[in-house]
Amino acid sequence: MERNKMRPIYYGSYPNISAGVKLAMAVIPRYVTHYPNMDSSLPFHVKIHRLENGFESHRHDFMEFSYVIEGYGSEIINGVEHRMMPGTFTLVLPYQYHEIISEPGTPLVLYNCNFGIHLYGQGEQMPGIDWLHAEESLPPFAQIAEAEHAYFVAALEEMLREYVGEGVWKHALLKAKLTEVLVRFDRFRRSAGLSAAKTEYLCLRDRSQPKGNIWQVIRYIHTHYQDELTLTGVAERFGFSVPYLSELFKKAIGQNFLAFVHEVRIRQACALLISTEMNVSDIALETGYGSYNTFSRIFREMKGMTPAAYRKLKGIQQ
Repeated sequence: MERNKMRPIYYGSYPNISAGVKLAMAVIPRYVTHYPNMDSSLPFHVKIHRLENGFESHRHDFMEFSYVIEGYGSEIINGVEHRMMPGTFTLVLPYQYHEIISEPGTPLVLYNCNFGIHLYGQGEQMPGIDWLHAEESLPPFAQIAEAEHAYFVAALEEMLREYVGEGVWKHALLKAKLTEVLVRFDRFRRSAGLSAAKTEYLCLRDRSQPKGNIWQVIRYIHTHYQDELTLTGVAERFGFSVPYLSELFKKAIGQNFLAFVHEVRIRQACALLISTEMNVSDIALETGYGSYNTFSRIFREMKGMTPAAYRKLKGIQQ
């Protein structure tokens, strides 16, 4: 399934403009903030994409995995590039910059799945993802063996059928299927044991990136947004100095600690407004705001309307 020739890869430049302009122009990765079905009781979306020209550099605050079924190309995650071909499974963590490049003449066709980091709730381990110990050192991708390829294709086909259907216990089955796929991927990447030659072939380029791992902090905020959260308290909990943690947030997420906490809380509030009939005051308390007035003010600043107006615009989905 491997191919030895890859397309020329352009980093931060546009081949159809002059060289002088190329040097002066910086490509800023896009921040993708939404995906279909995100503000619902099951923040989950899956679809088959055909990428004729790849996908531009971007980041987002939700989980994402992809599985290639056709085509060839490569993907860059936080400066590290790996090849993509049929059987490549890639897991992208929140706030990681990534870009997909399709090889000319062989567009990438892949399953793409987005889901909220809070899909597995407080105290519930997200299967297949070891936030506490190993995730930073584990590869974000695996080249699934041909003997296992049929399983992943069948599992993802079933996942897609459930997602677009309206069967009873739909949400429970989708979550179970997601769990199974993530666990299978993690088992495979841990046991595959890429040889040095294979690693050199698959990992094409590595660019220096700011050091510092705050995935545990990000996970903690997403699952403890209801609690009182302060930069000082979180820094103490995870053994960071306050200035260092503040700088890590700016580098890894592109915003300060308080803005990030508000973003997580308001996202949960939007899901509750759409998927439940809870009154707005209760939603304010449920999402970590001790004051309705504070919740309402921050909601208006972020969404441009009141919580009640947002609920009316979106409609209640039961």
